[in-house]
Amino acid sequence: MISLMKKILTAISALALSMVLVACGNKLTTTKSTYHQSGMVAVIKGEASSKHIHYRAANQQGTKKVNSGTFAFSVPITASKQRVRITAGDLKRTVTVTAATPLADYQQAANKYNMAVALSSLTTAQQKQVTSFKAPTKASLATMTPAEQASTMQAAATVKALMTKATNATKSQQLPSHVSDGVHQVMKHGVVRVRANVDGKHLMGYTMIIPVKAMKNKADAKQFGTTLALLGTSAGANAKTVMKKFAKETKDQRDSQTTMKTIKSNGVKFNVGFSTSDIYVYITK
Repeated sequence: MISLMKKILTAISALALSMVLVACGNKLTTTKSTYHQSGMVAVIKGEASSKHIHYRAANQQGTKKVNSGTFAFSVPITASKQRVRITAGDLKRTVTVTAATPLADYQQAANKYNMAVALSSLTTAQQKQVTSFKAPTKASLATMTPAEQASTMQAAATVKALMTKATNATKSQQLPSHVSDGVHQVMKHGVVRVRANVDGKHLMGYTMIIPVKAMKNKADAKQFGTTLALLGTSAGANAKTVMKKFAKETKDQRDSQTTMKTIKSNGVKFNVGFSTSDIYVYITK
């Protein structure tokens, strides 16, 4: 009986030891427990012994391949603190991404941008006609003569027709009125692409992308500048200040540099990054 008990205890000990060794062979770690904003995302890095890791964040989930024992993935920043759950086989780890400041209300920013894009397609005289017109209220109409009312309503109809025509003409340059949570491409016009990170009603940031070679073309460079100015204005930045600073920083840029000094205007930050093929402009707060 004693001999049998010894054999059982030996077997249990061996099994326990093998489980410990297996556990020691598995690994899932992250470089930090708390991550912060980097452009429109937070970049999470770590080590794992598995071939893949899975993650789930507030507005995104996915799978990443582990290369040489390391992994890295990005999650969209949000207006409130979020927990990111990472799994590798049976191992689990949770990290925190701190809250970021929203750039603007998305619908308000999109409406402001779309209005500016539409206006830009009109002549100077038509722009003045649209921007100077003030829609009458019921109270103000009540104080007008029949002739004044007719004139005002005619002006309103003219402005509406101009804006409808301008909006239709710039359809490909317009931002969508609604975007689901996370990072999505919201506009592609010519050589310019625009991504937006949306969290509920909050616009967390824009990313503009343009090929490096396109900046050597005057028309493409002008399109880039116009889009940058209008996106910045829609978020509350001063377009003239931004473009002046951008021109200076671009002039001072060295070929070896992959980033530029942060440009700030009215609390809006513009960070520029360079790859071998593209220029990235991150607009955040």
